[in-house]
Parts: sequence; C-alpha cells; structure tokens
Amino acid sequence: MKMISMSYGQALFDLKVSKEDRQNAAKILRESEELQKALVNPTISKEEKEKVIDKLFPPEIRNFIKVICRNDDAQCLLEAFDYCEVLIQKEEQILTGTLYYVTKPEEGQLARIREYLKKEYQAEQVELELKEDASLIGGFILKVRDKVLDRSLRGKLEKMKQNLAWR
Repeated sequence: MKMISMSYGQALFDLKVSKEDRQNAAKILRESEELQKALVNPTISKEEKEKVIDKLFPPEIRNFIKVICRNDDAQCLLEAFDYCEVLIQKEEQILTGTLYYVTKPEEGQLARIREYLKKEYQAEQVELELKEDASLIGGFILKVRDKVLDRSLRGKLEKMKQNLAWR
C-alpha cells in the first residue's frame, strides 16, 4: 500500500464518516471501473468530476473524494478506504480472517475458532469470511493478518512431498 493512500485513509478515519457512507462510497467505486477511470483521467475537468461526485456519493464523504481528485490522487481512493477500515478495526479491536474449508464447519466449531483467535490476538470481536475450497481435499486453512494456519490434507501432502524430496 502506498504512503499517500495510507495518509488519505488516516484522514478519512479522522473525519469519522459513518460506516454506511464509507461502505456505500467504496461499493460505488468498486462496482464501476468506468467511474474509477474517469476520476483518474486528466482530460476530464475537475468541475466535471465534482459534478459526478455530487450525484453519486453520499454527502458526508463528497468533500473527501473531491480533495483527492483535486490533488490528482484518485488512483488512491480504494486503498484509502481499505486502510481506513484497517484503522477502524484496530481501534475497535476487530480481527478479520478467512477460513477456507472443504466441509462447512458447524457453529460450535466456528465459535471455538473465534474464541481461540480472540485469545491469540487480544481481540474483542472476530469476523471470519468463510470460503469453500474443494482443492484442500480435507481440513481447513485459516488466514489471519500475515499468518496462515494450514490444517488441510493438501498441505499435509505437500509437506510429505517436500520431506521426501529432501531425502
């Protein structure tokens, strides 16, 4: 992530824009590649960009987006939104992760995973994104921050291959 994106993300965090408005603005940007290209395009006047911003984005966040466009940094918008979310999660002690599985875990299993993560990362809340991945053959992979816990059958087979190759 670029430093400029992090600076804008910090500014958005400091503005305390509502979660709904942040999410709506990010969704509008993510869903329209044409809009992203238009905001970055130097041949489109700043006035035209601001008219589009006024029509599409929630009032609470318009000025933030306009400032970024005036500074010719519109390519940083999505990263700024992402970094703002990281700062909010850190402040609220929310941990996010992804659980890849073959067989969807039961609620009890998910509750134990969340409790483990709360203790391990001193988090108040854990949000897990669940993704089915049949290529794991069995077991699961848990990704949190920069750590990966691989308890999949595919991972075990790969380790066995590596161990055999070293002999």
